[in-house]
Amino acid sequence: MDSKNTEEINEIIKTVRTKEISDFLQKEITERLPSISEFFSDYIQKHNLVAAQVIKVSGLSPDYAYAILNGNRKNPARDRIIALCLAMRMNLDEAQQALKLCKTFLYAKDKRDAVIIVCFNQRIFDVNEVNLILSDFGLKELEVSKLQN
Repeated sequence: MDSKNTEEINEIIKTVRTKEISDFLQKEITERLPSISEFFSDYIQKHNLVAAQVIKVSGLSPDYAYAILNGNRKNPARDRIIALCLAMRMNLDEAQQALKLCKTFLYAKDKRDAVIIVCFNQRIFDVNEVNLILSDFGLKELEVSKLQN
């Protein structure tokens, strides 16, 4: 049986009653979303990246970054996910996919997020350069140090 796409699931869920939730979940929600560490590991492997190099480019502390990549850090800070996405040279859609796994996303109506989106779209992957651009607009830089969670 083919798995349904999100739009199809959204149409079906409109008619589900509370007493039918269990059956709905069992029948329609068969896929488990990957964890952020699984997503990153898969991305690194598919794109022939080296984790140590990604971590170095991201500006994150190696301990914190490896904890994310190994799945030992369950709720990593949003800015650190963005830094890893930049270091992996992800396009905007891929970065949004990673962020959604952490229950967040880049929101185009937010000034800071809009600048970060432009950086992804312009393929500006250097975290320091992104921070300079954010700073030029008086916006908070990406927090990559381990001092703040």
